[in-house]
Amino acid sequence: MSEPRPISPLERASVERLLVALCEEHGISPQPALEWSRRLRRVLGKAYHDRRLIRLSAWLDHEQAQATLRHELAHVAVGRGRRPHGARWKAWAVKLGADPRATAHRGPALAPEPAPDRRCSGLECPGCGMRIVRFRVLRGLYCRACGPRRGMLSRAVRGPYAEVATWAKGDG
Repeated sequence: MSEPRPISPLERASVERLLVALCEEHGISPQPALEWSRRLRRVLGKAYHDRRLIRLSAWLDHEQAQATLRHELAHVAVGRGRRPHGARWKAWAVKLGADPRATAHRGPALAPEPAPDRRCSGLECPGCGMRIVRFRVLRGLYCRACGPRRGMLSRAVRGPYAEVATWAKGDG
């Protein structure tokens, strides 16, 4: 199996051209800067509207990169607000051709797997039994399907990534 590779320079240039075209077409000025980060291995991208900056994971495939750029550009266009994925953001997301959802269904397609011995936690929903793996556990996490009343995630296992990932898939 070959080593994972980040998005190619040609695909990066294509995404950068898309940014220019979208900003011109929708009157977004000044155009935000675009950065690529190899550190974003679980997050697709981030928008820093106050700095006019969009940071995308270098581990996205071309399709993910274009979709994530549109999503993050909607954040820059809306600016700071109380609801980052509220009605104004959704309207901009649709206008820019992005899926108006707050989160993606999967992480960066080209990201390498974490080291098998890296320690992490396995969280479980008491409502539906959904299992997830997290390296950092924040308080107040809950299952979106079950909600905060029935689905407060609890730490079920802790250990090396390889073992916790097997547990989360239901194989262990």
